[in-house]
Amino acid sequence: MRLLFEIGMEELPARFLNQALKDLKNNLEAKLKDGRISFKDIKTYGTPRRLVLDVHELEEQQEDLNIVNMGPAKNVAYGSNGEISRAGLGFAKSQGIEAEDLEIVSTPKGEYIAARKFMKGKETKELLPEILKSLVLELNFQKSMTWSDKKLRFARPVQWFLALCDNEVVKFEIEGMESGNKSRGHRFFGKEFEVNTIDEYFERIRENNVIIDIEERKALIKKLINENCTNSGEQVLVEDELLDEVTNLIEYPCPIVGSFNSDFLEVPQEVLIISMEVHQRYFPILDSNGKLLPKFVVVRNGVETSEQVRKGNEKVLSARLADARFFYQEDLKSPLADNIEKLKTVVFQKDLGTIYSKIERATEIAKYLIDTLGYNDRKDSILRTVLLAKADLVSNMIGEKEFTKLQGFMGADYALKSGEGEKVSLGIKEHYYPRFQGDNLPTELEGIVAGISDRLDTLVGCFGVGVIPSGSKDPFALRRAALGIVNVILNSGLDISLKALTEKALDALQGCGVLKRDRETVLAEVLEFFKQREMNIFTEMKYSKDIVTAVLNTNSDNAVEALEKIKTLETFAKEEAFETLLPVLKRVGNISKDHEKGIINQDLFKEPVETELYNFSLELNSKVIDALNNKDYNRYLQAIVSGKDIINRYFNEVMVMDKDENVKNNRLSQLKFLADLFIKMADLNQIEER
Repeated sequence: MRLLFEIGMEELPARFLNQALKDLKNNLEAKLKDGRISFKDIKTYGTPRRLVLDVHELEEQQEDLNIVNMGPAKNVAYGSNGEISRAGLGFAKSQGIEAEDLEIVSTPKGEYIAARKFMKGKETKELLPEILKSLVLELNFQKSMTWSDKKLRFARPVQWFLALCDNEVVKFEIEGMESGNKSRGHRFFGKEFEVNTIDEYFERIRENNVIIDIEERKALIKKLINENCTNSGEQVLVEDELLDEVTNLIEYPCPIVGSFNSDFLEVPQEVLIISMEVHQRYFPILDSNGKLLPKFVVVRNGVETSEQVRKGNEKVLSARLADARFFYQEDLKSPLADNIEKLKTVVFQKDLGTIYSKIERATEIAKYLIDTLGYNDRKDSILRTVLLAKADLVSNMIGEKEFTKLQGFMGADYALKSGEGEKVSLGIKEHYYPRFQGDNLPTELEGIVAGISDRLDTLVGCFGVGVIPSGSKDPFALRRAALGIVNVILNSGLDISLKALTEKALDALQGCGVLKRDRETVLAEVLEFFKQREMNIFTEMKYSKDIVTAVLNTNSDNAVEALEKIKTLETFAKEEAFETLLPVLKRVGNISKDHEKGIINQDLFKEPVETELYNFSLELNSKVIDALNNKDYNRYLQAIVSGKDIINRYFNEVMVMDKDENVKNNRLSQLKFLADLFIKMADLNQIEER
């Protein structure tokens, strides 16, 4: 059988559509599974006015239920006189059957009572009405509403249900709204229609100018824009996020090219693009060099172009751009640095004080980075960047909440026009990088240091006052902040200790009296938080999880060093010599893991191989220290591998757990000394055999 279910409603917000379809599909899959109804697959379709489920190869009947539930042993369920006990009666009651219906089942462990349940599967069509009704009633949205005299809560008023199983209507009713075989086409270019088969639905919906497949609708938007909206040397800027939103706003696309006064181009094009994309959902048109042209594309929800629609959108956009130009011109009337004083009145977080206080703490962190990394020749420009990095937050452009996406960019533009240096300007913009996964990373020291300092103060400050991410709650985006810090450190190759950085941030918090929690607890929590972010980054780089874990469990303090160790170990772990050594390493680690390190007494050696292993261990210790001091991780691993034969011989010729307690402990101390060398670079015991 095939099932088609359509929920028709007033226009759904674009951001609700994909999640609603996902939730409907998951819920239906769960209900069919729980109801013992098999199916091949479920396809989803959606537009602002409809949510559609298409179920293929739906089984006509539930699977029969035939199960045996085991109860207590027979001698517990029945007394010596053969009468059923309280335990037997309790089990029968729990299974919903009479005592005389209990069975005796023989098992390898003896005889037990059991309850057999057999239920003949019902016809699927008999169960579908309640299933479909519950899908509607259980669907949740970020925001729901009621309307008219209905108690049903939904994102927008529901107007119809179409429910067909093969050629039959699946009848159900919710507050007077009955399911049927009628649907509605495009609001302006379609009409209500009736269908008798599922295939007919797909034909008629398209005839009524609705493309229900989201991916097909998206592809058509791009195709029509490319074919109809550009002249030679022009390109339409189609951002994926905006394309997804526009796709979910329409049922049939009709791109229309509009224009605006070229005088607005005196405003930075990023401002104009934000106005078009975010505020109006228009696609900007650029020339072949990426420069904005005074043109845009609006995607109408319709099948034909309209001069009236074009003029209306041009008028609305002109008003938006006029606001942007006014804000921009007002901001240029005073230097960017004049905004710093205003930051003293802007609260960052109630326990951490103002944005100005945050800048002061970030400055202390930046000074530490400058000194530690040897950036003194750029000290003035770096500290100037830190000072001005947040100054645009109180500008008209950003402060009016119209163009918040341009934080940093506007600051960079205003800085240049205020006479600040190019490096400071670039640093103001780049200190926000990366803003999201896959975003650009800062290229100059000003942005690198300012970005790390700002994020670190946010991260450690929030942990310091108890604002810690929990589940999906992360109001200050601390996970993103930590990821940003690690990614910037890795991309810039900074030889820096995360612990030392965190200590410096804690010093700054204590210095201004806002640290509310125990310092050592906060330090440990932040370092573990960094470690988890490093784990995510390195595994996303496609390094083996066991190798990443082996390295980070030993030392996650220096991200650049950790990455080099992972790279080296990833390659080395594939070599045959290392493969054959792994079991030996693990044997050494396992046998000595609970032993306290002690002094090795050569006088207690009984076998020549014990002396050989002792001399090898001393030599290996020297090689390991030298290799790690020089960050030559390959040489470290080669030195470890060189002991494979002698360690194997040791285990073949020596009984470690000797009856003499002194000899046993001496041998365990020797192995413990060796095991400690195996975890200097990474906990090699964590590595799985390839």
